[in-house]
Amino acid sequence: MTLTIPEGLAVFLLAAAFDILIGEPPVRIHPVVWIGRLISSLRSLARPSMMQGILLAVIVIAVSVLSAHLLVEGARAFPVLPLLVGAYLLKSTFAIRCLLETSSSIGRMVDQDIEEAKKMLPALVGRETGSLSPAQASSAVIESLSENYVDSILTPIFYYVLLSPLGLGLEAAMAFKAISTMDSMIGYKKPGLKELGFAGARLDDLANWIPARMSLILIALARPGGARDAIRGAWKYHRATPSPNSGWPMAAAAGSLKIRLEKPDQYVLLEENPEPGTGDILRATALMQSAIALTMLTAIILLFLYSS
Repeated sequence: MTLTIPEGLAVFLLAAAFDILIGEPPVRIHPVVWIGRLISSLRSLARPSMMQGILLAVIVIAVSVLSAHLLVEGARAFPVLPLLVGAYLLKSTFAIRCLLETSSSIGRMVDQDIEEAKKMLPALVGRETGSLSPAQASSAVIESLSENYVDSILTPIFYYVLLSPLGLGLEAAMAFKAISTMDSMIGYKKPGLKELGFAGARLDDLANWIPARMSLILIALARPGGARDAIRGAWKYHRATPSPNSGWPMAAAAGSLKIRLEKPDQYVLLEENPEPGTGDILRATALMQSAIALTMLTAIILLFLYSS
């Protein structure tokens, strides 16, 4: 008897292997870079209005979803190629290796050369880094690591698994990545962007709403000894951040690790705990690795059950 792996599960396993073993593809052929170029082109043509922003969002999502669908369907003329194309596109929606490696590299640099670490931090965070203390720099890395666990890993996988029974898993993951890319590029409350980026930013909040709250469970399970503190911390402090979603994974991580996280002049999470040191970045990375492993395992089990 021959065991066949269902297409949805096979695509997911290939995408995960690509991410973990190889990492990000070259910029010139990276699907997210293409989405970013589309957003930039449309932004240059659009007026700063809410209606133009909605139209931009519709076009970006539609083009991203339709392109992914047509690429996979066009590859069906050749054996195995649809799996490879699907895996390549799905991998572009999450970034496990990149997130962990970047966080670890900056964490080591905070310990070795704080000034150099401040120059590297913009790869992870959008805040001003020049005046950060070592503790604040460590906090910034841990905040970004836990927040991006949701946005860059959990959410695209969530939508892939959720809609795979309908044969739309890849399209759903690509739609989310289009939304997330819009939010990161134009979802700011700045002149010229506040109206144009409104639709993308609100869609990003909506898309991440369920996964952000699911992250509390996964982070708690990732370190059972800190599960109670993770749940208490997230429940108490999740509203402290301006975002309706980022407070959940950040406060859960802070509670699990028993540290204080702070974005100067913005928010403080678990203020009763000590400030983080550079060693806490390693602990946070290990925590997120475990949460990611649980996420991947859960996805694999569900995809397998769908096909049974």
